[in-house]
Amino acid sequence: MNSQLLPAVMDPHIRMVPTPLGDLSVRTAGHGPRRVVLWPSILTDSHIFDAVADRLSPLCTFFLIDGPGHGQSPGHGQEFTGAEAGQAMLAVMDAFGLRRAVVGGVSWGGLTAAEVAMSAPGRVEALVLMNTPMDIDGDRPSFGDRMIAFGARWMAGLKVFRDGVARAFFDDEELRRNPIYHSQFHAMLAKANRRKLAAAVRSVILRGVPLRGRLHEIKVPTLMISGIADKLYPLEGQAEAALRLRDACFVPVRGHHISPIDAADDVTEALRAFLLERIPT
Repeated sequence: MNSQLLPAVMDPHIRMVPTPLGDLSVRTAGHGPRRVVLWPSILTDSHIFDAVADRLSPLCTFFLIDGPGHGQSPGHGQEFTGAEAGQAMLAVMDAFGLRRAVVGGVSWGGLTAAEVAMSAPGRVEALVLMNTPMDIDGDRPSFGDRMIAFGARWMAGLKVFRDGVARAFFDDEELRRNPIYHSQFHAMLAKANRRKLAAAVRSVILRGVPLRGRLHEIKVPTLMISGIADKLYPLEGQAEAALRLRDACFVPVRGHHISPIDAADDVTEALRAFLLERIPT
């Protein structure tokens, strides 16, 4: 048996779901009436949502996805499009009998959820975009994008690479205050199948289609969260993108790129207020 599948067998809260991107691990958390499906950033897994899911447990039931090649999700190890990632999120919803849900994520996860909102708006109660890139363009990848893709394939096992990712993604002080997640972050990347990890990273940053020019296609209520110190996708550009949405609430929070880790309390309160206002029960 593939050892990567063992946690899904042993933990009753984890289920492997067949999708167009291969088998994806989905953890359930919480017991509230609002259904929320979340997908993380590249080079992280669903543990970035643990603190928020724990705080909102009475309000929401969460379905926390590990992207292909990340965490407990083996995936199929091939490159894919953003639209195919959206289809994978819909496959997760189908597997859990979710006719409609709040969908969202961080960075890559936000892009994936946006694909669902654009292609299947009837399935989406609301959209949550956290630190989501608006201008990734696979036709014009930057040198930095190419280096990240190279590092995911050949250097993820090296602490120097993981430390570099951590400096770009997280506030140093917050990681020091959160040693459990810090350890999870390093362990996940160190143990990852680097070929599959790199295939997913290349798919996102070397095959991506800019979202900014498609925002008018999103018709559902949208919560946009951005870290005020996010150097990857600065606050000003995120705020401008929010103005392009038909029905958006824009919330800046402290911290860098992975807001559910850097600003768990702020993200929790923003999501709580948004859901109570937009998704009445």
